[in-house]
Amino acid sequence: MYPSGLVPTWGVTAGVNNVNANKWSKIQPADVTFFSANKVLYSYGFVTFKIHNKLLAQHLWEFNSKGETWEYIYFLDELREHDVPISLFNEIVGYSENYKVQGFVVLDEDKSSALLSYFDLESETVVQPVSEEEYREIIKSFNIDTLDIEGKTKSRAEQGFLRKALFGNKTIGRCGICGKEYPISFLIAAHIKKRSFCSNEEKLDFRNIVMPMCKFGCDDLFEKGYISVDNGIVSVNGKAVTLPLRLYLDQINGLNCAYWNTNTSKYFQWHRNHHDLSEVR
Repeated sequence: MYPSGLVPTWGVTAGVNNVNANKWSKIQPADVTFFSANKVLYSYGFVTFKIHNKLLAQHLWEFNSKGETWEYIYFLDELREHDVPISLFNEIVGYSENYKVQGFVVLDEDKSSALLSYFDLESETVVQPVSEEEYREIIKSFNIDTLDIEGKTKSRAEQGFLRKALFGNKTIGRCGICGKEYPISFLIAAHIKKRSFCSNEEKLDFRNIVMPMCKFGCDDLFEKGYISVDNGIVSVNGKAVTLPLRLYLDQINGLNCAYWNTNTSKYFQWHRNHHDLSEVR
């Protein structure tokens, strides 16, 4: 996860009556951490994991004047600069215009969702933890066409669950079509049968309904019906192509698809039948 060997690390003290420790306990992987100073949110990063380790904190930062150390630790990745006035932050999350952000603050779910939706923030490598039970509830209650904050939150949670099911804790994965390895940020948790045509029962068949496809062409080609999988072999369909596209298709035509099996074959067959009758979009 940290190929450079450098691990961005932050920590907080327990605080009076463990106020900071209680806030820290709510932090989860894929949460966004903002840093602020001088009335500006100046950078952010995504939480990868956390640990309560007093000895590590002492080694890294020693103690403050009160004899405390920053033992409630969390690690970050994908750090980026971000120039957001506190006044805009207050408006987004529903605080008063002059509210002062001070100390260590963990927003509740509604405020967090509003902020993430406004800036469209999502980690490229860290997956939001979602249980199978939570996933089932999302599928039963969620309409993906809903564009409000709740809809976007559920969409992120659904994708997070599917990506976790496909990739686990890996940072490198293999495209199910071309077979090439990429960082998982370049791989899609792609539905074999179009999600919009899936029944709830099929959506819940998460071990078989999705597979990883790369953003370098395979996902789009499969989605638009230029390629299909027939009895475990990638095949090219009779769609109009240009020379560069033909060269790409020639590279993947005839490759074995490791995700074709007796459990997934019906979804691949649906995909073939669907695109035999449809136009390129």
